[in-house]
Formats: sequence, C-alpha cells, structure tokens
Amino acid sequence: MKMIHSDIIRIAAGCGWQVSITACGDNSFYFDFQRITRNGLPFSFTAAMTGGRISSLVDEIISFVDALDPERYACEWMENKGDVSPARYLKTIDDMDEMRTHAWLLAVELSTAAEKGKSLLDLPWFSLN
Repeated sequence: MKMIHSDIIRIAAGCGWQVSITACGDNSFYFDFQRITRNGLPFSFTAAMTGGRISSLVDEIISFVDALDPERYACEWMENKGDVSPARYLKTIDDMDEMRTHAWLLAVELSTAAEKGKSLLDLPWFSLN
C-alpha cells in the first residue's frame, strides 16, 4: 500500500508538526513543517519529496537534521534580532537542538510507516462522498 499526502500529514501532526504542501509540476512536492519551540519561537523547515517516493522525503529531513548546527543557528538568529544576551543564546541553542530531535523523530516515524505500508486510506478524496 502506498502512502498518500494525508498519511504524511497525519504522521507529522502526531509528531507535533503542522504541515503545508506545495505541488510542483514534475510529481514533486514541498512539505513545509512548522511548530513552536519550547521557548516560544516559531520554527519551520521545508523538505522535498520527489518521484512520489517517501524515501526521498525522509532523506531530505535527515539531510536537514545533519546540517542543522544549533550553535551556528543561535548566532545567526541573535545577530538578526540584535539580542546578544548569553541567556537568549543558550535558550536558542536548546530550542534548535530540540527541533533537530523532533525532525529526526519525524523522519523515523515516516520511514517506519512507509516500511510497514501503513496507510489510513488510499482512495481519492471524491470516493469518500
């Protein structure tokens, strides 16, 4: 059974993420994952799914996780906001480390569901009416 977008959204929501999807003309989709950090900062990242393969989405999320350096991100964020207090820096590092963990867990959940062929439904939306 193949996963459909509603399954990806359901899994992401179960992991605490909100998701919006943008379709591209070549059977690719961009998934924008958003959530609020523990310290109240909005956070988002975008990952692409190509060829209708969930593995490509999982690979993109893992690539994002690998590239996210909490300390570098905290420095960039503080420079942009003009808030250079040590307490804010440590909170931002904590937030980014937490987001990395949540993104990793999302990738694991998506991968596990895809391997099991887990899907709530695999029907076009109009067949439900």
